[in-house]
Formats: sequence, C-alpha cells, structure tokens
Amino acid sequence: MLDKLIHTLYSKNHFRLAVYIVKILSIFNDDYKKKISFFNYFKKRKKKYDQDILKLIYKPKIFIFEFPQNVNEIIKQIYNYENLFKKNSFTKDGHINVYQSEHNLEKNKNFEKFSKKLEDFVNKKLQNFLIYKKLKIIKLWFVVTKKLGIIKKHSHFNSDFSGVFYLNIEENNEIDDGLKIHNSLENVEIYKYSTESNQFIKTICLDKELILKPKKNDIIIFNSYLEHSVNNKSTSSFDRLSLPFDLIF
Repeated sequence: MLDKLIHTLYSKNHFRLAVYIVKILSIFNDDYKKKISFFNYFKKRKKKYDQDILKLIYKPKIFIFEFPQNVNEIIKQIYNYENLFKKNSFTKDGHINVYQSEHNLEKNKNFEKFSKKLEDFVNKKLQNFLIYKKLKIIKLWFVVTKKLGIIKKHSHFNSDFSGVFYLNIEENNEIDDGLKIHNSLENVEIYKYSTESNQFIKTICLDKELILKPKKNDIIIFNSYLEHSVNNKSTSSFDRLSLPFDLIF
C-alpha cells in the first residue's frame, strides 16, 4: 500500500513529498534507504516529466551496443585538443590519473559533426525502447584514463541518460576492472545487442554492483541517476580513451 502511494507521488511529479515519506519509512525499514537517492535525483532536477517518460525511466536500464565508426580521426582531435592536460574546472573532482576535457565538445568545431552523428545513431538504435521520443546530447567530453586511474563514484544530475563511447581500451579479462555500476535498487535491466540475432538481449542484474567490460567501439548508455565509477587496475602505460555524453528528452 505504501509502495503504491510512493509510486503514485512519483508519477505525479511530487518528488519532494516522495523523498520525505521514504526517509521516514527508512527509519523503520532499511529497504527504503535504497530508494532515497532515486527520488532525490528527480527532486534535485526540478523538472516536470511527462507520465510516459516517468514510466520509461522508472526501472534502471543499461544498453550496450557497438558503434561501427572509424575512431582514428577522433583520437587525433583529442591529442590535438588545445587545452589537453591543462587544468580546468574538472581537475579537482577527486579522480586519480584522469584527465577530462571541458564538457562542451558538442559545440566544438572539431567534434560537433561527430556529436550529431552519435546522437542520431543512439536515437535510431534505441527508438523502440524510448517510445519514439528523441534524445539530445547536451554535453560531450573526452576522458583520458592513465594506468591505475580512478574515477570516483558519481552520478549525473542534469540529464536523463548518460553514455560512454569507447575509443581506445585495453581488453584484458584477467584484470577485474571496467565501468562499475552501483545498483542500489538491485533490479537493473541490461540490454546487450547481439549481432547474431540482430536484436537486444535482455538480462536482469540483482547484484548491488556490476562491472561492465567494454570493447573498442562499444557504447554503454544508462540512466543518469545510476551511480558509477571506474577503477583502471592496469599498470601498463596505455591511455584509455572514451567520449562520455549526457542526454535529455
């Protein structure tokens, strides 16, 4: 009964009230603590959602598929980036051995054409899951992760979905690292595209944490409210290059 009430508040965009009730319930039942960050995300966004969008993003989802794109030119533009490895507003984010560009490459003349191509490809690939609503890239940036690089746990409060396009990655199954999703809700739906069957294959993960090991040219997209981190345990002098991006409806 209480869960139904909380869900009704969510569907009516009453996120602040939902947070308040969930916090009270968490005093008596630890299971509700898992839901506080979820409703807090919507409260902080201060955005009015359509009911069909709220229904779509209620259950956390991860999409994994390949973007068949020649990345050599993009990598070249990254290493020619005029402010490469210089201090910026993201230098003191607490990450280790990681450099990230300013989050505005979608407006940069060297990246804007690719940004539009990426946006179109994502929308075409996910159109059936998105009820034919369009996603727009509002932020695009690159990340260079050095050996033993760490990106601390975080989420993206200003977008609906977040993604990463992997340009250059060391594929080593012996090292237990990758993109770690912190699944506090423990019911994430994973849709991985199968080239053999030409469709997404769905699995459910109930673990509190899951590590995704992407390959070069992979795109991983997930709900922006999902906390995530990266721990590059490799000791080789190999630059892991990726293009993260944020999307809104």
